[in-house]
Parts: sequence; C-alpha cells; structure tokens
Amino acid sequence: MVHRHIAPLKTGLAIILAACALGVPIATAIAQGDSIHLTQTAEYNLGVDCPVAAALDPAGSTLWVLVDDCFQYGYVLHAYDIATGTRVNVDDHRAALSALDGVFIDHFIMPFGFTPAGDLSIRYYESDEAHSKNLLIPLASGGEAVVQTSATFDALLAAYSDYPEFSVYSPDHRRVVAFGAASLHILDVEAETEIAQIPVEGGTDYVYASFSADGERLYVIRINDPDSATDLSSTLLIYSLPDGELLRQHALPSSAVWLSPDETRAAVQLFSTNIGEQSDLIIMALDSGLTSAASSLLEDPTPVITCLNDGRNVSGLGYVSSGYLSLSSLDWLPDGSGLVLTLSAMGEGSQSASSFCSFNYSRLRTYTVSGAGN
Repeated sequence: MVHRHIAPLKTGLAIILAACALGVPIATAIAQGDSIHLTQTAEYNLGVDCPVAAALDPAGSTLWVLVDDCFQYGYVLHAYDIATGTRVNVDDHRAALSALDGVFIDHFIMPFGFTPAGDLSIRYYESDEAHSKNLLIPLASGGEAVVQTSATFDALLAAYSDYPEFSVYSPDHRRVVAFGAASLHILDVEAETEIAQIPVEGGTDYVYASFSADGERLYVIRINDPDSATDLSSTLLIYSLPDGELLRQHALPSSAVWLSPDETRAAVQLFSTNIGEQSDLIIMALDSGLTSAASSLLEDPTPVITCLNDGRNVSGLGYVSSGYLSLSSLDWLPDGSGLVLTLSAMGEGSQSASSFCSFNYSRLRTYTVSGAGN
C-alpha cells in the first residue's frame, strides 16, 4: 500500500488520513469498466479481537496476522491458510509479544514483515518515539524471540527526518524511506547507509511512500488537493531504485492504493471523512484507467441478539451493530491473481458495570482479480 507521511499527522489533514486508515470512503465518480473483475471468494471469522497488521508469507499461502484485544494489549500471532481460512499455527507467541503491551503499532510504516531468512520482524516505537525497536520472531531460523535496538540506526534516521518514527519499511525490512523536508531518503537498514535520495517538488508534507515487494521500486503518492476534505484524488509516481529514476506516473481517485506485483493494476479504497458512510474497494488498470465494479467493505446495521464474546442473550436491550469494518491490511497474491485482506470490527460493543458485550467479529476476506492486465 502507499502510505501516509509524517506531516499530515502534525496538521489538520490528520483527520482525513485517519479516516482513510479506518477504511472510510469518499463518494468518487469513476467510470466502471467491464474488463476488470473483482470477485469475493471467501470470508472467515477472526473472532472479536482486532487485527493490527498482517503479512503474507513469500509462498502466498499463509497470512500471518498480528492481533490485539482492540486496546493495545494482549498481542498474539495467528496464521491462516488463505485457501481454507484455517488457523495453522499452534504457538501464538504471546510471551514474546508481551513486549508490545501498551504500544501502538502503526500499520502505515509497514511494521510487520518477513526477513529474507523467513523470520517475522515487527518494527515499532514506544511512547517516547525516540528509539526504534525491532521484535524479531525466528519462525524459520529457530531460537528465542529478541528485541533489537541500534543507537546508530536511530541517529541515522534522525539525521534525515524530523519525524523518524514515521519512516516506512520495505516488506522484508531491509530498506526504509525517511521523509526529509524536500526529499525522500532511502536507507539500507543493516548497513545504515543512504541508498538514494529523491527530491520532491513542493516538499513532502502531503506525500506518502511505500516499497514494491522486492524493494526495487519506490511508490510515491502525492495528494492533489490537500486543502479539500472531499477531493482525495492523488498522483502515483513510480521510481526505480537505487538510481531514483522516475519510471511512470498515474492519476488515481484516492490515496489508499496497493499496487499489483506487476504494477499494471491497483487495488484502490474509495473513502470519505464521514466515518461509516461508505467504504469501497475497486481494481483499477493503471494505463487505461478502467475499473472494476466496487465491492463494499461495510455491512448493514444489524440488531445484536447475542454477545459474541460470551454468548449472553441481549435481544431486549436494543443494541445495534453499526456494520462498520476497518480495513487493517491488504496483500496481493504473488502472481497477481487475487487479494487477501483483514477487516477489524474495532472492538465495537457495549460496556456495562460488570462486563463487555462484543457486537461484531473481525474478518479475513479473499478475492480473485481477473480481466484487464491479466
């Protein structure tokens, strides 16, 4: 996905970007093309906890999901076979993940990834926002989980950015992009050196960035009208690395974008500042601008009969589930034939004096993509 940049968090645009992060849509007029098809193939229940971040394994068959209790505590890891929705891991790594209790995991920075060795890496900052940390869970290499820190790496990020905590990592966590005032700085995490510098016309205040799956491309989103609360169209710029050459640019109806592995199509979320009003997913062919029909990520409001966390009958209390689900992760399959995403129910429920009643489940959905660009 193309991610937000640090400056909007420090400005009035934070509200708009928060809505994007939560999966809220804008009403965008866009031509529908018959040549691209987005088809939901399955939906699986993930329970009442909240998916925070996710990573598809290199084979494209298992989705690892970092889950918490919806309040930044009780982090666990769940792995799902995306073909069946079956949970496949026995160890939820709860003990190792206790290091994250009370820590906000910012999914915009690509905090969750697989290292080249096949281990899981979780990048985060604690509340002081001064020291970068990496929780390494050795799924492939074996051994104990470890929290890694580096004072020299922290100093490197701080040298290039006033807000190093919003630097964005590549999917394998070998590279990171730091946002300077007028340029993007691509750094090698292990060597702690700069790989490339990409100037940004007009500054980086309203720019997002992310890496391709192999880390050899940088995707930059520039919001076209940052002063508008309704026009969230953007421009996508694709740069090669390490030379920093601008390869292509495309007009997009939104800033919430995930490029296909071959960079011919994009999954685009159409969102709004009116939370819960609409949240649509489309597939767009980048060269032609043709799009699939929209698939809603929301549900209709539904009366709550049973508390999903404990089975209590509450049919007489008038509770209603909003149907609002937050898009917390999206991954293309390695061959570009489909998508897998997670939706968080955001802990929606009602707290009484003695207990909490959960209204909705979080979900895992799979889709196929066919037609133009295949």
